[in-house]
Amino acid sequence: MSLVGATRDLALVVEADAASVAAFAASLDTPAGRVPTTYPIRWLTRPEIVAVVAELAADRPGALPVHELQTIEMAAPLPIGQPLDLAVSAARTDAIHVTVEAEIRDGGAPVGRMHAVLRLMP
Repeated sequence: MSLVGATRDLALVVEADAASVAAFAASLDTPAGRVPTTYPIRWLTRPEIVAVVAELAADRPGALPVHELQTIEMAAPLPIGQPLDLAVSAARTDAIHVTVEAEIRDGGAPVGRMHAVLRLMP
């Protein structure tokens, strides 16, 4: 059974805590005190999102989702240490791709958007 065209949506509460931001920044050799624009991509590894991707790839047992493309657009600085809403929409776009779109909001105000294309590698 093909899952092409299947979609799943979920809403999460996430947080960019100071310690994880600092560790992520250090791993990228980012200057101290600066939040890397790519930090929110970490949230795509949340168990809830991993489960959705696995569900959308269920017709390809053993396939490993590998980042083929990612885009992160920030509309405002990422607030540190406070809850943020993350609205996620994932879709099986073709036989070998799952696309994940996510919008980050702070109390309703847009903070950023993410777009990731995952290739299902055998």
